Amino acid sequence: MALTYQESKLVKDTLPALRQHGEHISTVFYKTMLRDHPELQNYFNSVNMHTGKQPRALTRLILAFASNIINISELTPKLERVAQKHASLSIQPEQYEIVGKYLLRAFSAVLGPSMTPDVKMAWTKAYWVMAKMLTGREAHIYREFESWKSWRKFMIYNKKDETVEGNIVSFVLKPVDGKPLPTFMPGQYVTVKITVPGMKYAQLRQYSLSDAPSYDHYRITVKRDQGSNWDYAGNKEDGLTVSSAASSASDSSLGSVQPCRPGVVSNSLIDEFHEGDTIELTHPSGSFCLNPKMDNSMPLVLISAGVCVAPLLSMLNYVVEQRINRPVSWIQASRHDAPFQAHVENVARKHPNMRTKFFKSRLSDSDVLSYTSTFDNDFLSLTAEDLYLSNGSAEYYVCGPEKFMMQASDHLKRYGVKPENVQFEIFSVGSFEMKLED
Repeated sequence: MALTYQESKLVKDTLPALRQHGEHISTVFYKTMLRDHPELQNYFNSVNMHTGKQPRALTRLILAFASNIINISELTPKLERVAQKHASLSIQPEQYEIVGKYLLRAFSAVLGPSMTPDVKMAWTKAYWVMAKMLTGREAHIYREFESWKSWRKFMIYNKKDETVEGNIVSFVLKPVDGKPLPTFMPGQYVTVKITVPGMKYAQLRQYSLSDAPSYDHYRITVKRDQGSNWDYAGNKEDGLTVSSAASSASDSSLGSVQPCRPGVVSNSLIDEFHEGDTIELTHPSGSFCLNPKMDNSMPLVLISAGVCVAPLLSMLNYVVEQRINRPVSWIQASRHDAPFQAHVENVARKHPNMRTKFFKSRLSDSDVLSYTSTFDNDFLSLTAEDLYLSNGSAEYYVCGPEKFMMQASDHLKRYGVKPENVQFEIFSVGSFEMKLED
């Protein structure tokens, strides 16, 4: 179903209108689709819908796809992240039919007479090119999942504060069925599903696994979310302003709970779930993971901030447990107590090829947008040895708030680190990777 040159041109000719009305397209699309198919509310983060993050993420994916329609291979990394996320939510091929129908309807509403039959046909083909790429990859991921393709019940076996403030908490989870757990790639995440009183639909969130793979348990680490005014005000980003449609798209799903209440799932887990309680998980997923094919002698540089230390701790513990003799540099910023600092320092004492740096930076409570930090100066204080700059094959894994990672990216580029040697992970719906590639 490849597009002809003329069809590709018709799609690309709509880009100016998409950029001008992209936010409206995506919010109208979500609003009408969820009105007619309320069962899909079970798949969306209600807070991200209310703040407009989810509609903006869709808009950026559409624009990226349309911009690269002739060179689809350029989209592979972005689509891999989407496919992994969809697999973690148990998205099925038939749901693409629904999305395509309402997406094209939203295009028609905004483009008006410009949405000619030929343009509609071109965009229909373009959508299904993208959809088939995603469903094909997702089918492969599901085959890798083997028998665990949907939700599985886990009991909270242990719950532990990781900071003095008690704002970061780890949960050790054991499968209720008692069957051995599949391994996972260090750095991957699981999707957690819980029921929150007052909310009509199940609430799903992704949490990175924070320990090395184990056959009998997983561990996730959760941060209390105090919220940020920036997250819930009229937010303008990359020329896209959150419209009222973004908020109303999900308001009806929230029952008596305030739709912009921060940390609906994270705070519920910390406050209301205890040892012995059960939650549901999907199979581990994600493309941010330790490269198993990398030469074990190559240095590993792990850079994190706040609770975003979780996937990097999984990588570190895996390297230690597997007795992989890689040089490791651990660089961690935190607002108050650094979670897992004692553990990391204990590992470093036992492994002379590991070095550590801990910074007390002023990270805000918001996980993504508000970042007032001294990390820029802290990064300048790092030595070439801290970053293994003399080794062109060193691997860098960075996880933290968006602005933190933008600063880290800028510094690594300035030091001549090759982009292909750096991986980033962000704990939010957003467009960080697209900003990075601009």
